[in-house]
Amino acid sequence: MFVKNKYIFETRKTRFKRYLLNLLVFLSIFLVLYILFCAFLVFYSINRTQHSQEVLFQRPPDMVVIFTGDIGRIPTGLKLAKEYNQPNIFITGVYNKNTIESLLRPLSDEYIQDPNLLEIDYWARNTVENVISTLRHIRQRNAQEDIIIVSHDYHILRIKLIIDRLKAKDDQSRFFYYGVRANYLEVRNLRILAREVFKLMRAYAFLLLWDPEPAPSPVSLQET
Repeated sequence: MFVKNKYIFETRKTRFKRYLLNLLVFLSIFLVLYILFCAFLVFYSINRTQHSQEVLFQRPPDMVVIFTGDIGRIPTGLKLAKEYNQPNIFITGVYNKNTIESLLRPLSDEYIQDPNLLEIDYWARNTVENVISTLRHIRQRNAQEDIIIVSHDYHILRIKLIIDRLKAKDDQSRFFYYGVRANYLEVRNLRILAREVFKLMRAYAFLLLWDPEPAPSPVSLQET
C-alpha cells in the first residue's frame, strides 16, 4: 500500500518523493475513514430515532429530556412531547438568565399544553453534566420510566455512550433517543459534525477513567 524503497541506494530527492507519497496515501486513508465515521454518526442517529418511534408508538414515554446546545432542539422536543400527549419535559443546560416563560415566549402555543409539566436545569454546561443532571432528576422522581432524549443527530452516539457509562446498575429507566436532523448542505453543520468526531473520542477517553459510581448531584460537584 505504501511506497517502498526499490533501490539499495537512493538520492535525497527520491527519498523525499517516497516519503511524500506515503504521507499522501496515509492522509487519504485517514480522510476516507474520517468521512465514513462522520456518516456513521448520522446513520446511527437515524437508526436510534426509528427504534424509539417503533417502541414508543403504543406506549408514550414518561419524560422528554432536551439537551440544549444548538438551534432547533427545544421546539423539536416540545413538539415531540405534544405528539406523545405531553409527558413531563426536562430541559437541561439552560442559560441562567432564561426562564420557562422566556423559553416558551418565541414559540407558538401549539408546542406546549401545560407549562407546569416542564422543568429546566441551569447547572449543566456540557454533555457529561447534561447526563448527570438528567440521571439525578430521574432518581429524584423515584420511578421506573421510559425516557426519550432529544438532541441533534451528530450528538446522539456520544450521549448514549455517556449514559451507558454513568447510569448505576440499579437505574431501571429505559432510555430512547430522538435525533434532530441537521442540514449538512450548510458548511456550519459540516464543521460541527467534523468536530463531533474529536469530541466523541475525547469523551470515550474520559469515560475510561471515570469511576463507575452513581452520578453525583450538581451541588456535591460544585463543592469539590
